[in-house]
Order: sequence, then C-alpha cells, then structure tokens
Amino acid sequence: MPGLGDIGEFGLIERIRARQREYDADVVIGIGDDCAVLRRGNILEVLTTDCLVEGTHYQPGWLSMEDVGWKSMAVNVSDVAAMGAVPRHAVITLFIPERVTPEDIDDLYEGIEACAAEAGVGLVGGDIVKIAGPFAVSITLSGTCERDDLVLRSGAREGDIVVVTGTLGDAAAGMEHIRAGREPAGPAGEYSIARFRRPVPRHRESRIIVEKLQPTSMIDISDGLISDLWHILEMSKGGVSLCGEAVPVGGGVLDLVGGDRGAALALAIKGGEDYELLFTVDGKRAEALDEVAAEIGLGLTAIGKIASKKTGFVLAADGVESEIGRGGFDHFKSPAEESKEV
Repeated sequence: MPGLGDIGEFGLIERIRARQREYDADVVIGIGDDCAVLRRGNILEVLTTDCLVEGTHYQPGWLSMEDVGWKSMAVNVSDVAAMGAVPRHAVITLFIPERVTPEDIDDLYEGIEACAAEAGVGLVGGDIVKIAGPFAVSITLSGTCERDDLVLRSGAREGDIVVVTGTLGDAAAGMEHIRAGREPAGPAGEYSIARFRRPVPRHRESRIIVEKLQPTSMIDISDGLISDLWHILEMSKGGVSLCGEAVPVGGGVLDLVGGDRGAALALAIKGGEDYELLFTVDGKRAEALDEVAAEIGLGLTAIGKIASKKTGFVLAADGVESEIGRGGFDHFKSPAEESKEV
C-alpha cells in the first residue's frame, strides 16, 4: 500500500477530490482552485482556509507571535486575491499548547488585526483548542466578487502571456538567512527576511489587474513559481515556454548567493512564499503591462507564453532549453524544516 510520502500532497488532494463526485447547485467551483466559489444571488462568494503550524511552516524563533499573526492572515488574503475577489470576513481557530501565555495571544492578535485592517477583513468568530502538540493557527476567510471578475486557474489558452507581479525568491532567501542564523549583507537581505516574516498579499493590485488586463487565469505563488505554474497548466490543459532571463529575481536572492545568477534563478523559481500573483493574459494585452504596473506601483513582468499541452514545461536559460517537472514544496515529500505555505 502506498504511503502519503509516495503519493505526495497533490496526489492526496486528487484522492480527496475524487471522493466528491457532485456538489449542490450553489457550488460554482469546489476543490481544486485557490478558493471554493459559491453563488450568493448576483454575487459570488469565495472561501479559503489556511493554517500556520510551528515546526512545519516555521521553526521556533524564526517568527515573533505578531509575525505569525500577520502571516496567517496574509496567506489567506492572498488566496482570495488570486481569485479576483475582495476579502471580507474571517474566523480563526487556535491550537494552543500549555507553554503559550495570554500575552503571546495578545501579540498574535496584534499581527492578525494589523493585516486584517490593511485588507479590510472583519474578524467574526472562531474556536480555541488546547493541544499537546505545537502551536498552530488556522484561518477561514471569505471574499466576494462579481461574476465577470472571477479568475480561475483553468482559463489559460495557447498564446497567452505569463506574467508575475513584483520579484521572486526573496522570501526563500530570507528563510535561508534565518535558518543559518546569519545577518544579511545589506538592505536587500533585510528586505528578503521581511518578505518571509510578513508577506504582503496583492489584494489591491489584483483588483486593478482584473479590471485593466482581464487575466485568463491566476494563482498566488505560495509553493514556488514552478509548482504553481504547473497548477495552471494542469487545470488549463496547456504547456508553457518560460524565459529564465526574464524572471524578476529579487535583490535579496542575489545577495544570498553572491551574485550567481544561475543559483539565484533556481531559488527564485523553486522557492515559495513570495505571495506574488502569477497570471496569464491575452497576448494582445501585453502592451498594457507597463501602464498597469505604473498604476499599481509594482512591477509586472512577462516571463513566458502558454503553449500547447504537448510542449510540457520548457525553461530556456543561458541558451539552453530544459524540460521542467513539478517542483516546489510538497508537505509529504519535502523535509518539514523546508515547509512552505500550501
């Protein structure tokens, strides 16, 4: 009998999804995207849930309790943003071991409330459980959008341009600095640590991108560019040709690897927790990227093009084309200390 390590996280998700043979009439999208989507009259409601577990997503001492609070909310807001929706209301479940103090929970909620306030999220309930294991916080978040604004993973078409917001790899570089217990060399390294501890969900940028560029598919980069782009390819039944030189590698990544572009690119495309948006747009809209980037105050970089399914995943870098398999973090195949958000 295969174990969880054999089938992996995504195999387990497929196994669970196969059990759900039908949904009721209110369900637009069930298992398989960043959020579930439900009909609520003329409005669509999106629902997502994510957890942050000490020892799995971070090691003791890597994050303050305020950081844990901020990050636990931010990763959920990012999922809602990836659907083209507006975050609305959250319920929070805490799994608390005896060593955690009331002051720790106060600090946790300082972070949760700060991120929630920035994203316009109302905190409306939850649950508290005493446990013998590690501390964990789980948040379920709702959001809303108009029917025409919903963006799924499954809409990419051959000829579409693949675009990312911001820069990639900084959060992974920040985690490496923290793991090694070393001080970063300068501001770029400090920024990378901040990206790991307090990611900024692109919910405001998402609204403008949806309005101005009408993306055909979208996902947030949590498990790494390769892994998350594979999600789009599988749901859209397509392939991709990616340009390595075009990938916007973060300055903190170059700082970490001493300027080695090849090593920096590897970390940028495999590392996770950037929580930037990865989306596709009709090729005719490529010329509007600079204008929209100026409006949102954040880089929008075209890094490749959707191709036919038979193309697979091709990465061209330094004049060499390589076939790329699924990468990124897998909860059951990757070491726990290298955990990334799902």
